[in-house]
Amino acid sequence: MRSAVLDEAGLARWGREVGAVADREEIFVALSGPLGAGKTRFAQAACAGAGVDEAVTSPTYTLVHWYAGERGPVGHADLYRLRDPSELLALGWEELEAHPGAVFVEWAERAGEELPVDRWEVRLEFAQGADAADGAVGGATGALRQVTARGLGRVPPVPDPGPYAGGEEASAC
Repeated sequence: MRSAVLDEAGLARWGREVGAVADREEIFVALSGPLGAGKTRFAQAACAGAGVDEAVTSPTYTLVHWYAGERGPVGHADLYRLRDPSELLALGWEELEAHPGAVFVEWAERAGEELPVDRWEVRLEFAQGADAADGAVGGATGALRQVTARGLGRVPPVPDPGPYAGGEEASAC
């Protein structure tokens, strides 16, 4: 497991690296964390790293967006509005899960046991002493996030967020 405290700029730089590797290695990336912690910001940066040139918006209401990436389509889903994992089939979950390219899923914990075995998990939280009122919502650059990432199953290691911490404490376990 890898973790670091990142500011907005560090989160964006690390997100671009994660997106480039996820696209090249065809990784499903499960994003979790409280409301306003930066899941959409991270997904935007990751999509850019995967070669998406268009604006990446939160799919909260449409649930799934597909973007043209460098190597092919890049999936971005938001499961916030799901009440139960049984609703996944209606949004094309099987296509997302089997997609041969990068897929970024916000609120992935709502998929429960339906998450693919082989995946990266990225958890974003407010760093100690910070919360949404400190500026994470609305894009202020001062908000610090504690990010924790790990690979599950048969996937390459998640890129280390530590080099993007800008002097903040980081660890790799």
